[in-house]
Amino acid sequence: MNLFSYIKSGVLGICPNCKKDKIFKTRFKMNSKCKSCNISFIEDNGDNWFFLLIIDRAIFIFPIIVAYYFNSEPRFIIVSSLSLLILFIIFTPIRLGLSFAFVYYLRTKIDKNI
Repeated sequence: MNLFSYIKSGVLGICPNCKKDKIFKTRFKMNSKCKSCNISFIEDNGDNWFFLLIIDRAIFIFPIIVAYYFNSEPRFIIVSSLSLLILFIIFTPIRLGLSFAFVYYLRTKIDKNI
């Protein structure tokens, strides 16, 4: 499988291996394993950290920094910051799914090379 199919599975919130079970227990909490194929979604608790950090910075924090850098009106910066915060919360499953897709892709590539 390629990276894009893993990303699609991550965004949809389904297991990238069997495409049968859901990744999430609740909106903000991932299952530890797939019930169908028994792969581990969370091997180490900090695995998703790096990719989640990149996604969060690129999508949510970088626009605020750019607006501040170009001397945008303070009201605009405050409104855009609050809007991005709301989107940050709403898109949490997608953010987590994307970061899991990258981790799972790397995990499969590393396991094949061993």
